[in-house]
Amino acid sequence: MWDDKFEEPIDDFYAISNQLRKQTRSMYNRLRSIQDDSQFIRRVSAQLPQYPVLANQRCGLWYVPPEISSAQSVYFKSTDGHNRNWKFSLRRANTHLFDILRVYNGCIIVDSTRQGKTMPDSFSKTIPIWCAVWNVFRSVGKGEVDVPGNVVSVSEKSQMELLVPGFVRELESAGIDFKKTVGGLKGVLKPVWVTRDCNVEELGDLGTGGTIPVICVCASASVGSGRRVEASFGSDSYLYVQGAADDHELWAQGLTPRLFWKHQHKLLADIDSCEQLAGELVAKQSSDVEGSGYNFVGSTNIAVGGRTSGRPPECWQTFDAVINCGAPEYQDNRDEALKSKYLYLDIPEGKRGQVQLGKSIEGAIRFAKRFVENPGMRLLVHCSQGMDRSVGISLAILAKYFGDQGKA
Repeated sequence: MWDDKFEEPIDDFYAISNQLRKQTRSMYNRLRSIQDDSQFIRRVSAQLPQYPVLANQRCGLWYVPPEISSAQSVYFKSTDGHNRNWKFSLRRANTHLFDILRVYNGCIIVDSTRQGKTMPDSFSKTIPIWCAVWNVFRSVGKGEVDVPGNVVSVSEKSQMELLVPGFVRELESAGIDFKKTVGGLKGVLKPVWVTRDCNVEELGDLGTGGTIPVICVCASASVGSGRRVEASFGSDSYLYVQGAADDHELWAQGLTPRLFWKHQHKLLADIDSCEQLAGELVAKQSSDVEGSGYNFVGSTNIAVGGRTSGRPPECWQTFDAVINCGAPEYQDNRDEALKSKYLYLDIPEGKRGQVQLGKSIEGAIRFAKRFVENPGMRLLVHCSQGMDRSVGISLAILAKYFGDQGKA
């Protein structure tokens, strides 16, 4: 539980202040803060179990424990919501989210924000613009941008709404059949915001009144600018860092969210050995490459890999579709929302699989068609080691759809 004690920063001695800042934002304090913040995500997920939990890349990936994480993630960029820089990005259209919303009629998206803010711009503006544009495109909205009134001013809201018609025109002229993409959705996309100030136990059914809730959950507690916060996690105390996972390339030293969650107890067992252990884990992962890599076939958009190349959620950050040629399945990849993007072929390993490999080719070719014919999409074909069954299926797809020059 929280035991916040605020202290005014020491500004008389620059050296002391600088040392305190370094101590506050050490790897140990960041990871401990992330672990603490994740408890809030667990509570929200438990209160709203009907909705899948998706991390907003990149920061949000750290805050979602693997056992409650969806196989997929989203990418709503805060810079697309910066004041007077509002955008609806076709590069970040997040159209895969509609497969999830069709199945679950809503979702939870997790992110965090730095000190001094209650939520990131990705939540307060980027996602509201996204919802408004798609609502107009689907003829279920008139361009109103729903925003949190305590974060976004009336003036800024009005300026964003003036841009929505232009964003819709860009969407309509993109040359892609988005009507099919959004087909089957029933309801108006509506952003909902959940912060640490909310009473989680009072969250009711958010999908009422013909709406599809896009629930934006900010993991981090809001800390006033220039404050130091001593927090407790169990019997241990540490210095809390709001938005601890932000800019992880500057502090994580190669540590990834997956490695953190796999070894969290070891990493947080001792403040003095945390960074050393993180370095050892990263080094071990770099040397342990068996079955984990993938390679694209020439200049095509088909990659062949081993089992862990198809591990969620990482695989969905790189690939648009996955064909598993008989490797043990990751449970999250069997999500109903992924059925149009994930194909499992029950092909035994070695000689026992020769007959089944031949029987599986037709289905694999049919599944791969819409992905290989779109150069903007990437298809992963994998088995356990990336050297046998996946190679055979890939060759069949290449022979069907690609010419001698490697072009579809």
